[in-house]
Amino acid sequence: MSFWGHKPGATLSPADAAKAAEGGAQLLDIGKPSDWFAGHVHGARLVEPELVDMEFDSLAKDKQVIVVARDPELGAAVAMMLHQHGFDVCSVDGGVGAWKSAGLPLVKADGTPA
Repeated sequence: MSFWGHKPGATLSPADAAKAAEGGAQLLDIGKPSDWFAGHVHGARLVEPELVDMEFDSLAKDKQVIVVARDPELGAAVAMMLHQHGFDVCSVDGGVGAWKSAGLPLVKADGTPA
């Protein structure tokens, strides 16, 4: 299944986002460090909302970006910003809460289950 070439504002279900991440998509967790340490999607990189623009150079434009956040509206806003800077990006529909509700794992900073 290909997830490339999404329109601005596109979302993925948690299951499809997990498949995209397994396929090499870059996974960004947008939020506060305290939330990330308490539980985040395995393999996600923490990016604080006010620092997103400082991450552009560290992201590969030839790989899809999946944005997940505790606040789905924040995730969608960050995804739109990344899209405007040339990234193929989607946000997770429903954010971290939907990820957890779908039975997908979250981990703490030390790698143990959250």
